[in-house]
Amino acid sequence: MSASGGGCGVHARLGPGCTTPTVPGTGGRSKHAAVSGFWHLTVVQHKLTPEPTAEWHPRSRSYGRYIVGLLTVINFINYLDRMVVVTMYDDLRRIFQFSNGQLGALSSGFFLVHALATLPLGWAADRFDRRRVMTMGVLAWSAATLLSAYAVGFVSMLLLRALVGVGEASYGPASNAILCEVDRRRKARLNAIYNSGMFAGACAGLYLGGQLGFPLAFQLVALPGFLLCVLVWTLDVPPRRAELHDKRAPSLSHVAKEMADGIRRTLSIPTLRWMLASGTLISFAAGGYITWIVDFTVQVKGMSQDEARPLYAFIALSGGILGVLAGGIVGDRWQRRSARGRVLTIATGFFCAVPFCIGVIVVDHGWPYLVIAWLLMFFLPFYSGPMPAVIDDVVDAENATSAQASFIPFLHILGTGPSAVIMGAVSEHPAIGMRWAFILPAAATLLAGVCALRASYCVSADIEARSRRAAAPQRLDPSKLAQ
Repeated sequence: MSASGGGCGVHARLGPGCTTPTVPGTGGRSKHAAVSGFWHLTVVQHKLTPEPTAEWHPRSRSYGRYIVGLLTVINFINYLDRMVVVTMYDDLRRIFQFSNGQLGALSSGFFLVHALATLPLGWAADRFDRRRVMTMGVLAWSAATLLSAYAVGFVSMLLLRALVGVGEASYGPASNAILCEVDRRRKARLNAIYNSGMFAGACAGLYLGGQLGFPLAFQLVALPGFLLCVLVWTLDVPPRRAELHDKRAPSLSHVAKEMADGIRRTLSIPTLRWMLASGTLISFAAGGYITWIVDFTVQVKGMSQDEARPLYAFIALSGGILGVLAGGIVGDRWQRRSARGRVLTIATGFFCAVPFCIGVIVVDHGWPYLVIAWLLMFFLPFYSGPMPAVIDDVVDAENATSAQASFIPFLHILGTGPSAVIMGAVSEHPAIGMRWAFILPAAATLLAGVCALRASYCVSADIEARSRRAAAPQRLDPSKLAQ
């Protein structure tokens, strides 16, 4: 790569297979390297950040805020509909005589289907009009939630909760990709605002499920989605990020090959391999905390469930939301100074959380415990805004949604899914117990920070590689030209 007015090809080695560009002899002054094509690179004081030269912009700032607000509200409804069933368990036991195993299967079935459905739906959002894919998803999960109020037994309830998983799988990755386009310099902050809806929606779902019970809670929380899907349909955003070069109707084998190729391309990027490891580890930690923190507080801290639930609702709504927003703001500001900024924000959040992971184990009572638990919840979700922004920084435009989607199966199947089972089994060991079982999410959080730190040594080179690929002329398949 060459910069106008001088060479810009010197790279400092940072680790195996990772380089970051430097600009020697500039005396700290800015140098700009323009590359023809869809992307260009801006190199400022040893910084490399991707910026599109022909990018889409919302038609006004207020419309950009509308897009962010709408997607955040829908994410709130997403988690509202997802979590409302959890606090209905007593009603479902009484009405349908569900066993604990059947109740657990409702959650497992949701996450398994959600994880598997993200891959084809992420591919569809890159290949077709993503607004239509998202609309169909919101409509599907809203209808399935409403119909859950009329379930007649375990099989019907399981199938409907699985359909909620399919609908929600169509929404998240495409939303992340759109938010990264609304304002590329603040993409972590916008994704953080979006993910604040996750915390608020989950807490609201838990509250309404417990207060309203079955079937009224299902009927109530389903209704907003039917209006919101109309608003998604009419969003004034590009139908897809990159123009398609092959517009033929794909066969089933072609779809499977494209999805496999998308995963391969995603995992071929060093930054994303390390970020996937980091994300899986923190999903394991988060799954363990979500599943067992109330029982942990009752068994180890001596609180009742009636005391523990509002305590953690307050911590999640205040510390969690503020942590998500702070992570997005810090990530974008750090990114302006270094191409490693967003990744280092993720690592910093995890490392800062580790002492408080230990603190909740060893401190039992009073204000010290409340402060420690609040700070743990503040730092743990620091990654929520920067993570999708980092993915977007290093993947090709035509793979933007698929790359976001390809993370989810790994996070659920290897992280969130097994964490509850493993921690539950470890807590029953007589030499460990519930208290010291919580060393597992602490260790996972530390390792997640190490993996994120390792990713920071690769991200500059991966941003540059993405920009070179975007600037290269498109190579057409001769067989397609013949057709």
